[in-house]
Amino acid sequence: MVEPVATSLSARPDDARGALLRAAIAEFAARGEAGARTDAIARAAGVNKALLHYYFGTKQALYAAALDAILAGLKEHYLGILEGPGTAGQRMLRYVLANFDRMAGSRDYARVLGHEMMRARAGESASVPRMVQAYFGPLNAVVCRTLDEGVRSGEFRALDPGQTALSLTGANVFYFLSAPVFTELTGRDPRDPEMLARRRVAILDLAASVLFADREAGQGTARAVLDEPAGTHPEP
Repeated sequence: MVEPVATSLSARPDDARGALLRAAIAEFAARGEAGARTDAIARAAGVNKALLHYYFGTKQALYAAALDAILAGLKEHYLGILEGPGTAGQRMLRYVLANFDRMAGSRDYARVLGHEMMRARAGESASVPRMVQAYFGPLNAVVCRTLDEGVRSGEFRALDPGQTALSLTGANVFYFLSAPVFTELTGRDPRDPEMLARRRVAILDLAASVLFADREAGQGTARAVLDEPAGTHPEP
């Protein structure tokens, strides 16, 4: 069941719209687009269902807006890291860690995207092409450009930027998508704080081992990135 969002019927328009989006993300994460109910979203947001239709029109339009709400800020956050200060190695490791931390910090984020990927595999998604054009495509281009920069500078070993980008992203995604299997194998919840802390170290160790021409230098860069204070690269 989706928990009510703190708001009221007298909330300002921007507050009501934001509350609807937050409730929608939670409902879509739990049930997917097909199973989500607009009356449950309106009830969780604390607004009249008519207000939902006023702002978004249809459930499909609300779903598109929820995807945009999830992805727009993340794209800018990741681009800020990849185009920020530091060597290509520092920026890539920060990006890999930020991607992991986002999936670790929000079950709804991972679940909504997981539902959408399942729909896409079944040929039922109209959102993936738009998501790629608006968010994933531009982000992937900068990731590949950063990888190529590292290769050209000699910081990274010779590698295929496109394949490496897929591998690094896949390592993060697989950890969370395989959570039920992981739990059965180990008897541990992969989202347990201790397990997440160990995985943060492991994913940067993997990335540094894959990327850097000088493995020892890469491990040192990974340790330095892990030691950066929390909030050094805050999400918007």
